[in-house]
Amino acid sequence: MLTTPGNLRSQLPSAPAQIVFLTLTLFASVVILSGCAGVTSAKGNSASVATNSTNSTSATPNSVPSAALSASPAALSFGNVSVGSTSQQSLTFTNSGTSLVTISQASASGAGFAIGGVAMPVNLNPGSSATFTASFAPTSAGNASGAASFNGPQMSSTFVVQMTGIGTPVAPSIAVEPVSKSILVGQTATFSVTASGTAPLGYQWYKNGTTIAGATSASYTTPAESVSDNGAQFSVAVSNSAGNVSSNLAMLSVTTSPMAPSITTQPANQIIFAGQTAKFLVIASGTSPLSYQWHKNGADISGATSASYTTAAETTSDNGAVFSVVVTNSGGNVSSNSATLTVNPDPVAPSIISQPASQTITAGQTATFSVTASGTSPLIYQWQKNGTNISGATSSRYITPAETSSDNGAQFTVVVSDSVGSITSNAAILTVNAATPGALTPSTASLSFGNVIVNNSSAQSVTLTNSGAVNITVSSVTVAGSGFNASGISNGEIITPGQVVTLNVTFAPSATGSITDNVTIASDASNSPTTIGISGVGVLAHTATLSWTASLSTVIGYNVYRGSVSGGPYTLVNSSIVAGTQYVDPSVLAGQTYYYVATAVASGNTESTYSNQVVASVPTP
Repeated sequence: MLTTPGNLRSQLPSAPAQIVFLTLTLFASVVILSGCAGVTSAKGNSASVATNSTNSTSATPNSVPSAALSASPAALSFGNVSVGSTSQQSLTFTNSGTSLVTISQASASGAGFAIGGVAMPVNLNPGSSATFTASFAPTSAGNASGAASFNGPQMSSTFVVQMTGIGTPVAPSIAVEPVSKSILVGQTATFSVTASGTAPLGYQWYKNGTTIAGATSASYTTPAESVSDNGAQFSVAVSNSAGNVSSNLAMLSVTTSPMAPSITTQPANQIIFAGQTAKFLVIASGTSPLSYQWHKNGADISGATSASYTTAAETTSDNGAVFSVVVTNSGGNVSSNSATLTVNPDPVAPSIISQPASQTITAGQTATFSVTASGTSPLIYQWQKNGTNISGATSSRYITPAETSSDNGAQFTVVVSDSVGSITSNAAILTVNAATPGALTPSTASLSFGNVIVNNSSAQSVTLTNSGAVNITVSSVTVAGSGFNASGISNGEIITPGQVVTLNVTFAPSATGSITDNVTIASDASNSPTTIGISGVGVLAHTATLSWTASLSTVIGYNVYRGSVSGGPYTLVNSSIVAGTQYVDPSVLAGQTYYYVATAVASGNTESTYSNQVVASVPTP
């Protein structure tokens, strides 16, 4: 018979330095491995941010020493302006003072607004005036606001004139109507429309007046058609937020044999100036596919094989040239009438309607300069920086690369040329302000380590992200609070825009008690110093030691069970059979009470019944 172990003992101290043997058969003791008084501290950190501001958008007051500079009108309202068009107004400055006033820089802010018309710098003697041209060219519908800013050496502050306008949507209109098609049975037909108006444009195609499901783009291709579709009529409605318009009807002919081509719209005569291009167009019907070949003075034009043909820039030597086209399909061909090209000489040189505006950016950003010019097409543009041509900058708009502080004060001009002459724009000045770092953002505002056994350690990490557009330089990483240590970010470390760095914090208490403090990262970030709260509690380690009298039976060892309430249930605590008559439970916690029993184990893992229960109360701390 298997008997339970007898005379089980528990050792339990009533204080860290005293061991008391209980008069129970099963004894347990709780041993405090280390301990000393804990020290707690709490500190607060505060940061102040100083900000500078300038009232550069206020129209009053604008003072000039010994002079009085005024603008007429005091503010500009463009009212309703159709998207895609430009409205202009005059803005006159008058010096009613007694000394010279120089306007050295004029710039506009706000989408669609521009200021120009006067070469910089402009000197205004007492009593004299200068008239600028302000413009508003909305690119989208809705209210818009901006400002024209003027600076000069005698001006004590920026002179600002507010500008407002309303972009109004343009109702759609059809530039190219759908064209009637002729196909053979089993073929598909494609109808298309070219429309203009404020985006976005919506399309809906109809067949015999009935909506075609899913046909909502600028072109529509039918499925393979049958004779029953002969004579079907196709149209499209184009709409936007300002209204809608319906196209003409396009007829579909479906035949069993090819229908020879016929011309429904002949090419029209064209009149242009020298240096311009001319466009000829033919509209033909007949069984698809139709092919085209354009001729100039009876000779084939290489590559001119579509329904329209745009010439190269013409000269007066092409005056009187005749253009025609042959349309062909599997049923035959037809020649169009001849259209005559008239090329007149053009004496008008280019002129600048809207001058490039000065720009102010932050280092690392790009600047955009633009010009609006008129003259004989095509117009040629060449942008210059400080008088030197900029390679590849040959359109009416120029975007600089990301600029640095060394580019502050650079002057940008553009030379506009056509076949008659050229003109150079006013200089637009680029102001590049020094970039300031953004925020260094932590992934969490605090780290809590909870209970950590004295002379042991626990580690956690927090990531910090450079949320700005320029580098952030760390000047110091300071850890307050006994037992805390930080690593991973060093003094002088540079954190690039968008970069994520990891700060590792370790808590290794040398004494018991609660500790709360901060890790402080000082840098040139906008939110410096960045602080992360840290807290933890140093606690003592405890063990419970159980011993018993060996069983009188033949056993292979013993099992120890533990419960949290008297009488169970109990849970096995040893991971393998205990060979001797003593077991140390290292997983007890301060301030808790535990209930233990033991069993004897024979070969075949047969266990005895539970021994008597012993109670172990763990001290605090």
